[in-house]
Amino acid sequence: MSCVAFTLLSSLAQSSNATLGGTVSDATGALIPGVSITATNTQTGIITNSISNETGAYQFAALQPGTYKVSAELSGFRTETYNSVTLGISQQVRLNFMLRVGSVAQTVEVSVAADTLIATTSASVGSVLPEYKVRDLPLINRNVMDLISTTPGVSSTTSFAGSPTGFLTGNMINTTRDGISVQQGRYNNGAYSSTFTSNDLIEEVRVLVAPADAETGRGSGQVQLRTRAGTNDFRGSLFWSNRNSVWDANTFSNNYNGIKPNFLNRNQFGGRLGGPIVRNKTFFFFLYEGMRTVQRETVVGTVLTATARQGLYRYFPGVQSAPSTAANPTVTSTGEPLTPRGATGPLASFSVFDRDANRPGFDPSGMIQQMIARMPLPNDFSGTGLFPANIVDGLNTAGYRWVRRGIGTESFTGLGQNINRDQANLRIDHHFSQKHRLNAVATREHTWADSDSAPWPDGYKGAVIRRPQVYTASRSYPPCRRPC
Repeated sequence: MSCVAFTLLSSLAQSSNATLGGTVSDATGALIPGVSITATNTQTGIITNSISNETGAYQFAALQPGTYKVSAELSGFRTETYNSVTLGISQQVRLNFMLRVGSVAQTVEVSVAADTLIATTSASVGSVLPEYKVRDLPLINRNVMDLISTTPGVSSTTSFAGSPTGFLTGNMINTTRDGISVQQGRYNNGAYSSTFTSNDLIEEVRVLVAPADAETGRGSGQVQLRTRAGTNDFRGSLFWSNRNSVWDANTFSNNYNGIKPNFLNRNQFGGRLGGPIVRNKTFFFFLYEGMRTVQRETVVGTVLTATARQGLYRYFPGVQSAPSTAANPTVTSTGEPLTPRGATGPLASFSVFDRDANRPGFDPSGMIQQMIARMPLPNDFSGTGLFPANIVDGLNTAGYRWVRRGIGTESFTGLGQNINRDQANLRIDHHFSQKHRLNAVATREHTWADSDSAPWPDGYKGAVIRRPQVYTASRSYPPCRRPC
């Protein structure tokens, strides 16, 4: 199954860019026009300027999310600066300046906490997981979608609470990455991305349980993701995560039969690198992430006994047939018939083919005979640890215990955790000018794993192979001054 998305975004459409605005006044509260406001991205060095209008208001309509230093400067007044202003996904922040009389060389600096400016002018209800939380919070699967349930108003990735209509089910939730929807619409998975969302790829997560802004588009619940971008400094990391079942407890069924514990070994590995192509202008970010899974488990598949394969159904009159571990068994641990308490007669049998004139034998297509030919004879009559969790009677159906090895397990909905994956991500950011920039993000992924594993050796089984691809581009530019 493949998924390809390509979208070109202008500043007039939905965007992940942040908005910063406010007013400038003096110590008496009078609004000051003509003040030069400078927003400097401390990571990329990109500088954006604005000037307060006749009412003392200023506005930056589309700033790339990141950390900024914002300064207000006017001759005859001290320069006032806000440090460490963190702008997140689609954030609307208001910063007001109050300038005091003095020389421009004198500066008043104010520090802002990283996660105090979530959405100061938005009516939407939600919360933000900034970069340091995405980086520091433990993730057993390295998937940032698992962090959503830690935010207020979210009970799980498929159920949001706190909206005016109460709980939101999975099909009411929309997931976007850099302003583009990446929701998997085929299955009701709730907050879900069509490609894996590693904590080395995603820098910020914004969860809205009651969105009120028009820019959120469809979805009564919103999960907004922002990918990492390159900066003026070359930064990277290598990672390797291993999950091994060596410390896991054994199952009751395995202990009862003297079998060693099941085995799972999952490795997640990769690396990322970001930096400048042209300083203060063009940047890149690249991430590769891989996963490999091997597992071994002892399973008991349900099979037919030798007599049942001939169409003979065996039973003891007056009692329910039961396996060897039942309170009143009808077979021994080796499969020999055992007269149970309460039986009104000896072991009896009848042919299933003698009861319907239209069915004198096996189906003429030969399919049933082929399935029975692949089915081994039973070697377990205890009725424990069955795969799937069926009930056997020991006389006609029993278990075949064997060791199954595989490369992980995936479901058709794409929610499997122990699978195999190769994923490559590339982001390019280019700044043409202060108000004109372009970024593009590409993700290519290949996942594969076993599915619907066979209940016995040489049985029928399936596999899941996915190759989702996501390509997005976003362009921000000033509106035309004349018809264009």
